[in-house]
Amino acid sequence: MKTIDLNTASLIDTKATSSKGNQLKWLVRNNWYKADHMGYEGLCEVIVSKLLGKSNIGNFVNYEPIRILFDGREMNGCYSKNFRQKNESLVTLEHLSKQWLANSFAKELTRYPDVKDKIQHTVDFVEKVTKLENVGAYLTTMLELDVFFLNEDRHTNNIAFILNDDTGEYRFCPYFDFGLSLLADTTEDYPMGEDIYQLINKIQAKPFERDFDVQLDAAQDLYGNHLELHFTNQDIEQAFDEIGEHYSDEIIARAKELLYHQKHKYQYMFVK
Repeated sequence: MKTIDLNTASLIDTKATSSKGNQLKWLVRNNWYKADHMGYEGLCEVIVSKLLGKSNIGNFVNYEPIRILFDGREMNGCYSKNFRQKNESLVTLEHLSKQWLANSFAKELTRYPDVKDKIQHTVDFVEKVTKLENVGAYLTTMLELDVFFLNEDRHTNNIAFILNDDTGEYRFCPYFDFGLSLLADTTEDYPMGEDIYQLINKIQAKPFERDFDVQLDAAQDLYGNHLELHFTNQDIEQAFDEIGEHYSDEIIARAKELLYHQKHKYQYMFVK
């Protein structure tokens, strides 16, 4: 695993980008670097991106593992290429809502008791203000990825679109930020050593419904099924072999067991 010294790099403020704390993040020479904060976020980012390489998803961020030297510490983390061009901005769903509705989108969603209505309202709103098409398919694919990888951090600041500052046109953001997947938060909610199947029952999905499957069923009823996975058990093993030896055997075994469990549960997502 590579090592980078970021002691002289400037930290990016990430308070609004996660529901769990302020992860250390840097932008250096057009690469984003993120240090593990709650547990094994970097491992999750890398594994998810490697497995998405064997799917029908072409628009996703590729993460690689790295060791980060900063402030007298050596930390596990990951890095990726900056997917924005110089004339582009990342605009979150929350920002769009405050700009166009003068209201938090999280609060906006509370107006709709039915999960289908929440999702349809989101799609209609995004298509209206961004002029993008097929937002329903894009959002449903995101929820399919989140349910499979058990990503608990898809709040309204973690759904985003890319704005061309010169033309005012939007494009879809690549799928990114799966760090809080696979029970990665070992510091607060999902300690190592506990039964993973009991921990799975504790996870609360976002942003439309706390139950992953209820949220996904509603989106698929509205916009169809979109995710197709092609990776095998051997691909899972190979992905972990490439992560290096900087995570404990216990962490790796837990993440693998979760993936095998999800692969069995969501067999319909796999296409041979």
